Amino acid sequence: MTVEHTLRFHAALRRPRSNHNQVKMDDRDRINLLIEELGLEQVRDTNVSRLTRSEVRRLNVACQLLLDMAILILDQPTKEMDIFDTFFLVEYLRNWASTGRVVIMSLHPPTYEIFAMLTKVVLISAARTMFSGYRRDMLPYFTSIDYPSPAFKNPSDYYLDLVTLDDLSAAAMLESSGRIEALANVFASAHAPPEPPPPVPLPAPSTPPNVLLQVFALIEKSLVFTQMTTLSNVITRVLIAAIMSLVTGTIFWDLPTTDAKLTQNDRVGFHYSVMCLTVWPLLLWLSAREASSMRHHVERDIAVGLYSRLVFVLFDQFLELWSGVLTWLAYLVPSYAMSGLYAQTPGSFDGFYIYLGYMVLYLISIQMLCRATIFLVPMEKTAAIISGFCLLLSTLVCGVMLHEADVPRMTRWLQYVSPQRWMMPEILGRELSEIALRTSISKDARCTNKQRPYQDIIVQSPCPPPNGTQVLSNYEFLPSSQLWEWTDESFLIALAIFYAVFAIVAIVAFTFDCTKYARRKHRASLKGHKITVNTP
Repeated sequence: MTVEHTLRFHAALRRPRSNHNQVKMDDRDRINLLIEELGLEQVRDTNVSRLTRSEVRRLNVACQLLLDMAILILDQPTKEMDIFDTFFLVEYLRNWASTGRVVIMSLHPPTYEIFAMLTKVVLISAARTMFSGYRRDMLPYFTSIDYPSPAFKNPSDYYLDLVTLDDLSAAAMLESSGRIEALANVFASAHAPPEPPPPVPLPAPSTPPNVLLQVFALIEKSLVFTQMTTLSNVITRVLIAAIMSLVTGTIFWDLPTTDAKLTQNDRVGFHYSVMCLTVWPLLLWLSAREASSMRHHVERDIAVGLYSRLVFVLFDQFLELWSGVLTWLAYLVPSYAMSGLYAQTPGSFDGFYIYLGYMVLYLISIQMLCRATIFLVPMEKTAAIISGFCLLLSTLVCGVMLHEADVPRMTRWLQYVSPQRWMMPEILGRELSEIALRTSISKDARCTNKQRPYQDIIVQSPCPPPNGTQVLSNYEFLPSSQLWEWTDESFLIALAIFYAVFAIVAIVAFTFDCTKYARRKHRASLKGHKITVNTP
């Protein structure tokens, strides 16, 4: 998102506190004022990923100021900023605090000019307070306990070094720890805890956004603020799906002509490829890549209270459903049209539409399995491997790679939970029916073993339709008393249950953060010099 869109998104979810003493301003005016005062006018329409570190820090402060709270707490807002940008930001916050507000922030360590802007200072070391009070009293206090600041030296640098634990050697560690303990005891003995102030009315609290407001803001973000990103992702997915479909259709071109007698089992191979092989690049793109790439930004928004986990995951599931349908249609239509298997009844394309409906339901079901694994397993690559292994098991028991008689008895229960095993008999049963074979196979085909004399001329009779029932029988795909073949709609019910189960698993796993994503990223941010705080 751009700078302006980021502020508009935050403004939609962060309503300012009620303050009757201030002039009411709408969101547009507040955003324009913050952009102008924080020096972000030149980058108003620039994507956040292209901003400098200083501009990102100022944008983060602007997002916090949208709440118009009485107390603002900032953790290292000037980190990795140069002296001029630091001076500008601290000066702005100082002027903002002069209007009856309080700004509490941590600085490491400030220059003398910035140090002089502060009203009060708290110096902490080893979880002990070394000094707390007005900034103008800090130097006299340390001078009174025989620690005066040297001339021509920044007091903040000197006193920060004074209370820092030195671990270069055992002697330095002992000396610095003793000094810190002594300074903490001196301050504690000289300054008794203050008396509690008289009760005063608290500032108006900020009200969290309701569910409808969160949903509207997420819709606006997807369709307006990140419109180009959303469209590019959908277009990329559709292009990948179309390419894989064209490759499959080229390999299995015009099957009624190339395999008219059903001797090569090309129909079975086509559907096995579409269901189990060429679908993998799309599954990895749809589940592993996209679900993991957006996780960091979503967790940041949830941490600051922009929206709840449940609202986001429900919205994301809905958004992924329609975009997945577009992707899978681009994956199915070209290959099925190129295979020539769509003409199953004379003068009608009902078989084509039924095939698309069945396959879209199947593909979004296995896509939901992959997404649920991403939300359930801590590491993205491990989740992709686990989901791939589960789909591999369900593929092996579908009856194509391994005959049903060759499947070990202890693993035959996998057939009851294999979407591929439910789909194959239904799809092939329609295409290998007598009517479908008569319609799809060319009437000009002649059989050499069907010769008859006609007026002293030997002619060849048209070939009868091949025996599709025998092909189904070879793969154990004939109707039987199997669980998924009680009725014609049994496999549809099974797929719907399959999708619903993994959709619920994904929602619960994300809502309760089963992967502990936030904790892992927080621990990772504490290692080295990786910056994750205060990032819009």
